[in-house]
This record gives sequence, structure tokens and C-alpha cells, in this order.
Amino acid sequence: MARKPLGMHVEDIKSSLRKKWGSLSALSRHLGRNPNAVTQALGTPGYSVPLEQAIADELGREPRDIWPDRYHMDGTPVSFRAERTPTALTGGAHRQNEVAA
Repeated sequence: MARKPLGMHVEDIKSSLRKKWGSLSALSRHLGRNPNAVTQALGTPGYSVPLEQAIADELGREPRDIWPDRYHMDGTPVSFRAERTPTALTGGAHRQNEVAA
């Protein structure tokens, strides 16, 4: 059985922000962002750490309290970047017989 995250439910976050700002896009515009930025930050882990901090400030909480799966216990954000290894051949492998590929 999957373990539930201990943070706030996304709908609770949305409702709190809507009570204060009327819409999520109004908050995005107030923060000088794209009108869909707050929605993206709520639904996409690692979308924008500064925006998550701004949302947490609006709610009067710490980001790690709202999204415990997105932050370490010391408050630093978890990296959601994929570690990628190159799969393409190196330059020398393309010209094994001194002939262009």
C-alpha cells in the first residue's frame, strides 16, 4: 500500500489561495509571472523553487511543511533533474576509417 504524503492537499492549497486572491492566475500576475505559473508550481515538483517559496509565504507556512516530498528536512529543495548519461557515439567513433559518416 502506498504511503500518503504528510503535506497539504493540493486542493486545500488552491482553496486557501483562491480565498485570498480570487484566482490562481491573479496571484501569478501579482508575482510577475505567467498566469499559469502557480498552477504549474502546484502540480509539477521542481517547477520553480522561488515560486513555491512565494506560495508558502502567501499561506504563512514553510515550503517543506506544504510539500514534504519536495524538500529535505533541513529545508533545501530535492532535485528533480534526471541524471542522464550520453548515449551518442563520441566524435572519434564516427570516423573510424578517416571517412566522413
